[in-house]
Amino acid sequence: MAGNKILIVEDDPAIARAEKEHLEKWDFFVQCVEDFKQVMSYVTDYQPDLILLDIQMAIKDGIETLKDIRQMKACKDIPVIMLTSNADKSMVLESSKFNIYDYVLKPFKKRELCERIDAVLKKKPEKQPAGSVVKETRSLLELEQEEKK
Repeated sequence: MAGNKILIVEDDPAIARAEKEHLEKWDFFVQCVEDFKQVMSYVTDYQPDLILLDIQMAIKDGIETLKDIRQMKACKDIPVIMLTSNADKSMVLESSKFNIYDYVLKPFKKRELCERIDAVLKKKPEKQPAGSVVKETRSLLELEQEEKK
């Protein structure tokens, strides 16, 4: 959905720049923020249609940042896609408690990221069923636990 505003929260400038350049090729308007101290003002001032939020950041992780975003009344319904290089399902489960719309494991194909963003933005007018990502994650965790038995 070209023309939508996306905020990238990523503490690695090279990754943020690469994501920004690619998304701009798909006609998204993109802002990047690398300093977690500025995230809340960017979210408020830029009013993005979607946030790409890295889970693992040096000073303040993405889950804590997501909690802060969800506590802001004006921002609590902004769709968030979590990006992570960590396949730790417990982190995904934790972030899903705060109504994420999707999560993407790094490294990812740039086209896949754009397709996921489009899918989330198409769903945006409807409220996402609470716990939909949680259910998917729980089923993965349950399968792993059963395999260990």
